[in-house]
Parts: sequence; C-alpha cells; structure tokens
Amino acid sequence: MDENKEFLASENEAESTNTDTTSETTENTAELTEPTENNEDTLLNTEEVSDSVVIKMAPAPKKNKKLLQLPIIIGIVIVAAAAITLFVIKAFFDTSIVGTWIETVPLTSDTSSSDEAANFDVYYTFNNDGTLDYTVGTMSWNGTYTVSADDSGNQTLEMVLNGSQTSCNYTVSGNMFTGRTLELSTSSSTTKVDLKSGSVVKPELKVDKDFKANDKVTGTWTYDNGYAKMTYKFNDDGTVEINQSDSIKAEGTYLIKNNTIIIKYYYTDEVEMDVAYSVESNGLKLNDILYTKDDDSAKTTAAVTEAATETATTSAK
Repeated sequence: MDENKEFLASENEAESTNTDTTSETTENTAELTEPTENNEDTLLNTEEVSDSVVIKMAPAPKKNKKLLQLPIIIGIVIVAAAAITLFVIKAFFDTSIVGTWIETVPLTSDTSSSDEAANFDVYYTFNNDGTLDYTVGTMSWNGTYTVSADDSGNQTLEMVLNGSQTSCNYTVSGNMFTGRTLELSTSSSTTKVDLKSGSVVKPELKVDKDFKANDKVTGTWTYDNGYAKMTYKFNDDGTVEINQSDSIKAEGTYLIKNNTIIIKYYYTDEVEMDVAYSVESNGLKLNDILYTKDDDSAKTTAAVTEAATETATTSAK
C-alpha cells in the first residue's frame, strides 16, 4: 500500500512537472509568436534588406535594346554617307546645265574695251522643266531648251527664244567653290562664249518722288484679241509689270502726268516710254487700245477703295 501511494505521488509530481513545463513552453511560444516593437523593426529591416538585395541582384538590361539600336545607327550612317556623296558630286562633278549663267557683253563692237561701264550682263536661266529665262536689265524673255549627247560624248544645247532657234555645243567645268563655267561653241565658228554661274541681279528703279496713286488706273489691265495678249499691272506703290503673251516681261516704275503714263524700265540702259491714256466706261484706253480690267484686280481695287472710305468715315465720326 505504501508503495502504491509513493507511486501515485510520483505520478502526480510528474504530471505537475509536465504541466508546468508545458505551460512554460506555451508561454515562450506565445512570446515568440506575439510581435513586439523590436520584432516589427526587425521585420522592416528584413524587408529593406530583402529589397536591397533584390535591387542589387536585378538582372542587367536586356541586350535586345542594343540590337534594336544597331539598325538605326546603320541607317543613319547610310543616309549620311549618301548625303556626303551627293554633296561631293554636286560640288565637284556637277555637269548639269540647270541654273543661272551670266554672259558679260560689251555695249559697243569693240570687244577689247576694258571699261566695265560699257558692258552689260545677260542672264540665262535654265530651269528643271525645260524652260529658259533670258534676262537683260529688268526685261526677260521666256523660251525653251533641250540638251542631248552623241556617242562621242559631245553635248548639244538647243534654245528656242522669241521664235528663234539656236543650236550649239556646250561643256560645263569648275566646281561650286572656285566657280563653274559654261562654254558655248558652234561648229561654224571658232569663237567660244564663256558664261559664269551666278544669280540674276536686276538694276534698281526708284519710284518718282512726285508719284501719286490713281484708283482709276491702279489694277491689272489686259488686251487680248485671240492672237496677241498684252497686260499692264499698275501697282499702288508706283511699280508696273508688263507682260506680252507670257513670252516677254518687263518690270519698271510709272508716273501719271496729265493724260500720259510715263513708264521707266531697264534694258541695257534706262528706257522711258510714254503711254497716252484715258479712262473709259468699259475700260482703260492705252495708246488708243482698250484694255479691260481683270475681275480679281477689280475686286481688289474695290475692296481697297471701300476700306479707305470706311476708314475716312470712321475718322470723321
């Protein structure tokens, strides 16, 4: 009996000890499980460290971008090379006749004269569309041209100007830095003509200080009989433009004096032309030829006149 009591007592003590141990273990587990401020900081630090690790361990940029950029770089290089090639060809090896060429012509038959004042410049402008502009002073003639080459490489230029046709051989030499030269020659003559590349320079014509605009004259006036067409455009700034069948054009100034319009323009020197005029109910008579006003010109003049009238009325009020 005593042994049984001792055995039971031992079992009770053991259970008590196990219970206490279990309780302590549970409390410790709870303490570990329950977050504390220090634990939160630890978790945050852990997350930061984790993020930093992720950043440091981030993979390098994909090489695909470099592969995509390579064709672009190659394209730019090709375009740049093509542009440079075209520039070199244009600058040093351009044998095209297209452009403006200047011929200096003496006023007299004495070609040995070195007096620059006795010379005048003639401008040949060969356009891409096969048209030709021949300019002297403020006058210009419109024509056409064609170029061709034979099997030997000889180049031929044919010009049709003012109803006249001219054929000659030509060569282009020089470059854009030292200047280009167009040499014209014919098989029937040993004389060669050299033209220098350049641009058209027209003489400056000053409007007369006594000029006053006249609304009855200002505008574009045309005479057209079906065979010939003549147009005068009198601008309100004192300049005039004359056009004959789109083949001959002239720029100048004009002055209205009594019953005359005095027109000045340049050919090899200043030229003055007097045109008798009268205002008719159905147009403007110039040298006894009746010119009618273009519709657009009439509308523009009417609008200007109306605007001027409204301005004067407003100012009066």
